[in-house]
Amino acid sequence: MKRAFRRAIEVAGLETSQVRMFKSSGADARVVLGAANPADWPHEPPAIEMYVLVGFDGSIGEVDIRCSATDGDPMMEVFTAPNLQNCRCDLADLAVTLKEVWVARREVIGRVAAGEKPPIFDGKWNWTPASHLLP
Repeated sequence: MKRAFRRAIEVAGLETSQVRMFKSSGADARVVLGAANPADWPHEPPAIEMYVLVGFDGSIGEVDIRCSATDGDPMMEVFTAPNLQNCRCDLADLAVTLKEVWVARREVIGRVAAGEKPPIFDGKWNWTPASHLLP
């Protein structure tokens, strides 16, 4: 699984920041976490993250992808930058989906810079700041 994440990140044109696997105490599965950046990413928090649950029976869930549409530090803009919502794919589609997310992220950054207010729908996913999701 870790190799599959690394390979998908590489095929998507990004660099692996980290890939880890650990046992989940509540999900009866292992969790595989991945993080990736473009080559020139200046921030410590990764530009894009993903995770998947791998059952002890060998079943593989959908990969959940997380990303903020900002060139700034994602931690400093956690409540203001549009965040990718409900982006999931099969492991076999991860490389293609990562490429699509990265392109959509650039487009959302451009739309925000042009004055569009989030939430933003890019044709496939919604991008919403965390502040809009709070009660």
